[in-house]
Amino acid sequence: MKAILVLLLACGGGDVLPALAPPEAEVVLRVVDKKVGEGEPVVVEVEAISAQDWSMQVGAPSAEGLERTLVETEGPMQVGERSLTRRRYHLTGAPGSYIVTLGPSGAAGPSDQNREFSPPPVFVDIGVAGPSGGSMVGLEGPPADTSRHWTFWAAIAAAVAAVAGLLFWIFRRFRSRKTVPPEVPPDPPHVIALRDWGEGRKQGHQGLLDDPALALELSWVLRVYLEAICAWPATARTTREILGFLEREGAGARRLDVTDRMRTGRILDATDRLKFAREGGGEPFFVALDEDFHAVIRATRPLAMSEVADA
Repeated sequence: MKAILVLLLACGGGDVLPALAPPEAEVVLRVVDKKVGEGEPVVVEVEAISAQDWSMQVGAPSAEGLERTLVETEGPMQVGERSLTRRRYHLTGAPGSYIVTLGPSGAAGPSDQNREFSPPPVFVDIGVAGPSGGSMVGLEGPPADTSRHWTFWAAIAAAVAAVAGLLFWIFRRFRSRKTVPPEVPPDPPHVIALRDWGEGRKQGHQGLLDDPALALELSWVLRVYLEAICAWPATARTTREILGFLEREGAGARRLDVTDRMRTGRILDATDRLKFAREGGGEPFFVALDEDFHAVIRATRPLAMSEVADA
């Protein structure tokens, strides 16, 4: 009887897993309020957390068009076995939607350990109801609390998955008996860019977009296009950073020459001045930018077969 009791106790005590240790170094980028009124600052907190014998190099937050001010530094403070330093910044600027990113950050530890940190960007609005240009994913609210009765929900999820799998199998069997049309390939980036800017111009002519909003639309369409063909985060970079990248790397399969880089710079610089300083605008202004935009597209789009034969 004693042997059986010992075996039962041994079997019942092996399911508890040790808790995961916290990382030896990490950086957290946080915005206190993602939506603030016109004239109010966006409060950004940057936390650097590290274990003993680790040194931290943490960049400052920034957003194109916003001015940054360091308002407070807390720490280093001891939190358990790790050290915490918190810096609070104010970002201020004209009304609109912005992307807050953190500058280059890293940590060095014992035995030549090195780490780099790239916290995800945060999207904020100043004096506007919502995103004022382009696709700005990441403005969702806080996630709902997870239920404590995880076993109940796990059983529900398993049942739903089983039913969904059965329905999917029936659908596949039924669909296999019919002729399935070929899938239509997605539009290439230059087609999407021309279509999006054409729609923006149409809304501008209809009075649905004012000049600053139209400038923001053109700036966003061009950045999204460059990001698609270069596989480089142009939507989160400043005008100066984009032009520097294009000078070093070109764009797509065909490099942009000096003239086309100047056209790209004129578009980004003019839209920046109109967005943030209200300089420029009017039909002649956008006609000139439209010509530059189409020239950049022609210089970077794939060559047609007839063009390849003539080259």
